[in-house]
Amino acid sequence: MSWLVHHTRSEEYANHAAEHLRRNELPNAVELYQLAAEAEARALDSLAPDKMRTFGITAISAVSLYYKAQEYKTAKRLAYKCLAADILPLFAANELEELLQVIRYEESRSESGIQFVEGEVLVSVSGGEILYGAAPLELVSQKVEKVKNIFYRTTELLLDLPFRPRGEPNQSVKGKCDPWLLQAPAGSYQFAVRVRKPQDFEQLDFIPDLELRVERITKKFLEIVGAATRDPEGELIESVPKEDYRKSFLKLTRELAPPASGKSFNQMEIKTSREIDSSPILLIPETRKKIKKALQKAVPENAESTDFISTQIKGTLRGLQLDSDWIEISIDNKNIRIYDAKDEIDDVIGPMVNKTVIVDVDENLSATSNAKKYSLRDIQLEEDLN
Repeated sequence: MSWLVHHTRSEEYANHAAEHLRRNELPNAVELYQLAAEAEARALDSLAPDKMRTFGITAISAVSLYYKAQEYKTAKRLAYKCLAADILPLFAANELEELLQVIRYEESRSESGIQFVEGEVLVSVSGGEILYGAAPLELVSQKVEKVKNIFYRTTELLLDLPFRPRGEPNQSVKGKCDPWLLQAPAGSYQFAVRVRKPQDFEQLDFIPDLELRVERITKKFLEIVGAATRDPEGELIESVPKEDYRKSFLKLTRELAPPASGKSFNQMEIKTSREIDSSPILLIPETRKKIKKALQKAVPENAESTDFISTQIKGTLRGLQLDSDWIEISIDNKNIRIYDAKDEIDDVIGPMVNKTVIVDVDENLSATSNAKKYSLRDIQLEEDLN
């Protein structure tokens, strides 16, 4: 039979497999992916040597289908065989190398016995100073930390825990949400995050439908970040009705977005690795403006508006006592105390200490010049605004 006949049959099997996957019928999906892979491998064998581009596309498809069928050894053998072929185009060789990386990870995970909750989050940054497969360590570590914090707060929200304004999440939360950083296929710069499944649900605190809630962590993470990015004043309110949680998610999502200048990077894409799921979440410099606007609306205006004027202060964040409701900014070796900071959270403001910040404040005009009174409205790193 011809390439077209085998390839068409493979597509039919793969489409049926995807339908079963949507219904979470994994065994049926795996079986159909196996049939699709075998049909695509026969299509590959039927190609003439001069069909280089078709050979490359079909090779990628066949290896990918064996991977989805969890036939990792067969997928690797076919990938190596195709990489050794003289007719394999460069684009196909690059994609097969990336697939081999993913397959090796799945093999090691399977052998280790470590299980993860459903879903994987892929985060990629591009533009600015980002290179193919390389990025500044400080930038990446900052974004990884913010992603981790959003995962923790998502877990706390799902477990109906009181909002945590200070400190680290407790050990019970960490036991239910254990984010792992995975090596993602090379791209502009990418990393993947998955949440490890608690090893024994029976040993956890009794909470009704606990397992169901924990299994939803990744899906809820994507839902919240997507809503904060697309529609912080509408969709996010439906996803996160609690105002304190909602404000924290807005601030953490803003910290993920590129700076206004786009110098270090100008785009972040967050998506799930599942092909059948929704389109990627895109964070660009404009995302910061949209979220800031939503946050400003959430901060009430001073009742005595004639006694206050809105202004900005630029300086180094030297200290903070959020429980005492203030932060301290250093300008030319002079410290200025800014009050009404109790709504800030450690996750956001802690990493700003000893860095240059831009602070939106309300200045009390009735105060004396020697004892000016400032009230905090918003704070961001200077680099995020340049």
